Amino acid sequence: MQRRDALAALCAWPALVKAGPRIAHALLVGVSVYPRLNGKALPGAANDVALMARTVEALGVAPEHLTRLAEDALPPTRARIVEALAALAASARPGDWLLVYFSGHGAQVPARSGREGDGLDEVFLPRDTEAWDPERREVRGALRDKDIAAALHRIRARGAHVWAIFDTCHAADMTRQAGSGRGPLWRFASPADLSIPLPLWLKQWQRGLSASPRRRTATVPGHGQFVGFYAAQEGEGAIEERLPDPAAPAETRLYGLFTHRLALAVPQWLAEPQTATFASLAAGVRQGYGDRPFPTPEFVGALERRPDLGRP
Repeated sequence: MQRRDALAALCAWPALVKAGPRIAHALLVGVSVYPRLNGKALPGAANDVALMARTVEALGVAPEHLTRLAEDALPPTRARIVEALAALAASARPGDWLLVYFSGHGAQVPARSGREGDGLDEVFLPRDTEAWDPERREVRGALRDKDIAAALHRIRARGAHVWAIFDTCHAADMTRQAGSGRGPLWRFASPADLSIPLPLWLKQWQRGLSASPRRRTATVPGHGQFVGFYAAQEGEGAIEERLPDPAAPAETRLYGLFTHRLALAVPQWLAEPQTATFASLAAGVRQGYGDRPFPTPEFVGALERRPDLGRP
């Protein structure tokens, strides 16, 4: 599908809802404002949530089953994100497909436990993230990968399936481009941004050089399945930049590149319900990147599944 055709197809989403895949519930988190971290605003994250709200509408999510945490809705603080994830688990039923979406800054911080093989934890930064606390040895307000994984595990333990989408960066050797907003912005907070002592961070990072790869997902009998869509590899940065506004293609707005490409791929995916798998959607997203050398999206989990198993 050509880019112009894809943008036009977004306007026809409501007509595709009845025939296409269905998602029972969705949580959309986009963090654009960081009052306690200087210079880390990400305007595109709020736009991402608005675009994803249209996307999940096409996937059959009823308005009452959609939770938005963004500046134009409920501010995405850590407490609200944790509460929303718990509510999602409480509402899950066996066979449901639930979508969880995060847009904002990612970072790597020293792991809490010395037993960690890689020395670092990946974190998502909510709105109320603060600097490194040397006494507690953590970035105050950050959501660690293990916290998010535990929340998603509780959903899957109820027999529901999880589709998690992360338009954020976890690459520690990247720094966000400063400036005017005309060029791309890295969705990454460096150790200096978070006031993490560099010697400590480097010591932990060096431990990770020989670490074995992490397992992203696991199949547990009686639990729902997991599908993960990631904006970049662990060693890459995710970006936001000015891109055509799907609601008004003549204009441009700041969006996460991955979210924008995902939104453009969905109409074609919905138009072919007989062959719609997560793998086919992933292929459409990859195609949308064209000849761009990076970032490189990553897709894991039960990609062969058809997402039309959710309840109507």
